[in-house]
Amino acid sequence: MAVPTVAKCPPNYDPYRPVDSTLHRQLARDELREETAIAEQALQQIRDWIAKNPAILTCRTDYPFLLRFLRVRKFAHLAACETLERYLAMRQRFPAWFATLDTTEPWVDELIDSEFILPLGRDAKGRQVLLVRFGRVDIDRFSVSQQIRFITMIQECLFEDERDQISGTVTISDHSHVPMRAFALWSFTDIKNYVDCINKSIPLRVREVHVLNLPLFASSVGEWIMSCCSEKLRSRLKCYSSVDAFLSTTDLRPLLPKEYGGEQDASDLKRQLRQTLSHHKDVLLGLDGMKLDQKRCASIWNPSECTELDSGAIGSFRKLDVD
Repeated sequence: MAVPTVAKCPPNYDPYRPVDSTLHRQLARDELREETAIAEQALQQIRDWIAKNPAILTCRTDYPFLLRFLRVRKFAHLAACETLERYLAMRQRFPAWFATLDTTEPWVDELIDSEFILPLGRDAKGRQVLLVRFGRVDIDRFSVSQQIRFITMIQECLFEDERDQISGTVTISDHSHVPMRAFALWSFTDIKNYVDCINKSIPLRVREVHVLNLPLFASSVGEWIMSCCSEKLRSRLKCYSSVDAFLSTTDLRPLLPKEYGGEQDASDLKRQLRQTLSHHKDVLLGLDGMKLDQKRCASIWNPSECTELDSGAIGSFRKLDVD
């Protein structure tokens, strides 16, 4: 893929074009108020704001990139500008999670093979469905930072596809075989900061989150995590005691791997993911060219401070050394 320029005032701007999908064009109109005149005006406004904002040193201005933020805010351009600025600040505030997204690093290939995350394709509503299984992660080999970086790589690839910007994602999070020690890896600060990123800075339309087989020992942690999420995100989460309970209430079975009774081969899904990450390699690395003034970055994102929870539920998990 060609790497978009990060010049904040390029000689020319690329013109808006409606997405090349009848289903997603209709979704954009119905759910996001996206009409050509509205989109063109909003793009002009956000580009003018970028050009005149002294805190933004460099930034992509191509229309697919800016539409990520306009679409997630339903073309309220001031809210989209705020989200974009927080996105730039987020990338600099947490470089271990969001910078130097090199998909050719050997550990990336290992995480693909582990089947930690498998994009399953789109459902009947045009939404991208993801299967996430933390029980597949070797916690002695892969740190929290690597797990988040891998998630970020996949998310950034999704963001490049306008269909996923419009329809959003459905996540199936299966916690089967997750050891207690896996929860101990995540500090209170890590969780709080990452949830803040999801709530305020990552331009992703979360449509549904299905949590399967959450261990009883993790229920208090799960409840606390949800308390950090926005009300909208909480309303889109459903929990199931088993895979069968989930399958009986959704129509997503055909997208799932065969081990879940679905129709897809995990080997094919891994091959597709590997191709997607390879295809976007240069674009992902090119994101590092975007820069926000450090003083402005600090004023936007104040580091979260530890609270009594570090010595409570979260702290207790971190002290455990059990499987």
